Amino acid sequence: MSNGEPVEGARRRVLVGVDGSDDGLRAVRYALREALATDSDLWIVNVADASALVGGLWDIVVPIDEIRQIGESFVKDALEVAGTEGFPAERVTTQVVPGHPAHVLAELSEQAGMLVMGRRSMSGLERMFVGSTSVAVAGRARCPVVVISASSTPERTGGHGVVAVAIGSLLSHSDALAWGVREATVRNARLRVVHVVPGDPGVRASTYAAGTKELDERLDTLRAEHPDLVIESELAAGAPIDELVARSREVDLLILGVQPERLSGLARGVLAHSSCPVGLTR
Repeated sequence: MSNGEPVEGARRRVLVGVDGSDDGLRAVRYALREALATDSDLWIVNVADASALVGGLWDIVVPIDEIRQIGESFVKDALEVAGTEGFPAERVTTQVVPGHPAHVLAELSEQAGMLVMGRRSMSGLERMFVGSTSVAVAGRARCPVVVISASSTPERTGGHGVVAVAIGSLLSHSDALAWGVREATVRNARLRVVHVVPGDPGVRASTYAAGTKELDERLDTLRAEHPDLVIESELAAGAPIDELVARSREVDLLILGVQPERLSGLARGVLAHSSCPVGLTR
C-alpha cells in the first residue's frame, strides 16, 4: 500500500470514493472486482468535507486534523475490505483529501481509468435530490463513473451476464458504446444496446423504424469489429426513465451516455430507482 500521488507510468487505476457508509464499502467491493478483472490498481480516496461533518453550519470550526482522522478511519475500513477480498496490498493507494466531494473526485478522475461511488437509496420526495454528488461528478469527470447502492444492489453483481448501454437515436454517445464493449468483453457477457423513444408504449415499431436505422447500421459495424461478442439491440417506446429502470432489473450494469447539459434529469431519475449499478459517461 502507498499513499500520495500516483507514480508516473503505473498501471491503470480504479478510483473509489469512501465516506464511511455501507454504500461506500459496496463501491469498494465493486471497484476491487473491476481492478482485478482489468489488471488495474486500486485508489481509495476519502474527501474530508467539513461542511458535511457540521451539518452545513459554517460558523462551527472543525479542526482539520480531526477531519483527517475521521477520513483515515473510513479508509482503514475500506482497506480491511480489500484485504478480505484478497487484493494485493502493494497495488492499493490511499488518500484523504480535504474539500468538496464532487469537485475533488472530478479532479482526481483525470488520473483514473474508472471512478466508483456509492449512493444512498431513498424514497418519497427524497428521490428528487438523490445522486446530487454522483450527477455533479459525472458531469465533470474525465473517466467513466459507476454508481452503486448497497440497498438496491446488495449482492455481488454479474449474475445476469448482460451489460446494457442506453443511447439516443443520433448515436452521439460513442464513448458509452466503447465502454459497453469493454465491460461485456471483460465479463464474458452479452452487450445489449437500448434505444428508448419517448411516447406511448403502444406505438408500433414501424412508426419509429426510420429513426433507428442509424442504430442498426452502427451495431452491424460493432458486430463486425467484435465477432466474438454477442451484441443485442432493443427498441422501446415510453418514458425513458421508466423504461431504463425496468431494464436495470435484468442487467449487471446499465451505462448511460449523457451530455453534461442534460445530465441531471435522466441520470438522477435512473440513479434513484435503478436495481443495478449505473455507469455514467460523456
